[in-house]
Amino acid sequence: MTLPPLWIATTRGPVEIVSITEEDPEIRSVLCLADSFQELPISPLYDAFVRRPTGLIEQITGHSSYRVDLSGPITQGQSWQLGLAVIHLFHAEAQLNSFSLPNTIVWTTGRVTPRGTVQPVGEIVKKWKMTIAELDNKTKKPDQIIVIAHAENIAEVKKLEQMGDSQLKITYLPAASLMDVTAYFELSVGSTLGAPAKTSPRIFKGYFVAGLLGLIGVATAVKLASDFVMPLSRLDAEGRYRELFMELRLLRQEGNWLDVNGAFFFQKHLENRAATLRNNMKVEIRSIKGTNTHCTYRKATITTGTLPEWVHEACQLKLTLGNRYDHPIGIWIAMVSHEATGSPTVILRNHATLPPGQTVTLPTFVMEKSNKIKTFWGDAFKSIKEIEDSKYDKIFVDLNDDQYCIDLAKKNMKGLKRILKKGGVITAQVGSQDKKPKQVEKWCNVLEKNFGNVKLSGAYVPSFDCKWNFASSIMR
Repeated sequence: MTLPPLWIATTRGPVEIVSITEEDPEIRSVLCLADSFQELPISPLYDAFVRRPTGLIEQITGHSSYRVDLSGPITQGQSWQLGLAVIHLFHAEAQLNSFSLPNTIVWTTGRVTPRGTVQPVGEIVKKWKMTIAELDNKTKKPDQIIVIAHAENIAEVKKLEQMGDSQLKITYLPAASLMDVTAYFELSVGSTLGAPAKTSPRIFKGYFVAGLLGLIGVATAVKLASDFVMPLSRLDAEGRYRELFMELRLLRQEGNWLDVNGAFFFQKHLENRAATLRNNMKVEIRSIKGTNTHCTYRKATITTGTLPEWVHEACQLKLTLGNRYDHPIGIWIAMVSHEATGSPTVILRNHATLPPGQTVTLPTFVMEKSNKIKTFWGDAFKSIKEIEDSKYDKIFVDLNDDQYCIDLAKKNMKGLKRILKKGGVITAQVGSQDKKPKQVEKWCNVLEKNFGNVKLSGAYVPSFDCKWNFASSIMR
């Protein structure tokens, strides 16, 4: 079965759906890089998008599990939903009837609700520019491109095309719902999706209003459950916290009001749970009297991120963890030491699930004392005030890339200049030029004003799905 090329628009360039394979209903749906064993981070979200009761695709096709191969990574967001819904419509149609779109590329971007309604998404300008660049690199051009998106996004693409000099033949399909897609391509599948329920012609006005309000409440609950609660809960249950927090951040930045509020309360739920678990964990560290004369029995309860100074005296240490909660607590702990070379050494690594009231003492370990590395715990900008002039060859600023942190760095640049040697280098992580170019520019302006000679570098970070940038200046 050959399906028409379908591109999902992303800010890093269009991603083509390479293949769809029906899998055993007992296993979950996955998104993978084409012809690889690499599962993409949004696979749990895709599985929830497919499978009942949260999913949409199973309603259309009657099947609950798929493997979809993509030409490139999609690691976050929800604008992939329309493209995957459309390709599933095409796939289901091709199994029943002859279906093809010769030398045509279908270009999609949009969110889809559980009832098949299409919603607009952001960053259309960047997505379309990346698409044009990709098309320019193709030796064989398509006869036409069919753009499927919400009417608002269609208008943005049309405006860009009017401003440019593209010679593409573009057909626009403004989609308010998936039924618009099935109608345009005359598909036999999905035609009843989202159709309104039949009602009696004799409805008492009061009952009608009450019913309408009830439907709104149900729709809101379904939205909350399907769009983020269930997928996010799955990421939480699987311990995939980096993906979980990236998704929460995206929902709060780019989602509608329901997404923003839902993500806010879900994050509050996680924070409250973490605080409860933290408050019910007892962590004790003690030193053991040994052959070294300075090693005596000492004990401390750890309530902050700071360890007592005596743990670095090359004495034997023991760590005891206790669960004071009325539920089991899963723990994972690692003790890491940085040698003079800067390379980390894992001294102790362990994990356990503690039932209520239980304690566990981990194996004895030693934290070697180093005279070459000194660590300060506390407010960095307060510590700077106590450091002598021209002390350091290298300063690394690892603040967030938001405006608050930019202003904080700007406020303390005088102190950083004072402690940096002539010829020393200051480097700041400044975020992603791909995602927040204005923020990167603001960071560079701060360094340029205070040091000059700013050089911007970067490295691709797979977990962020983008290039992460670093700005450096030399103290003249």
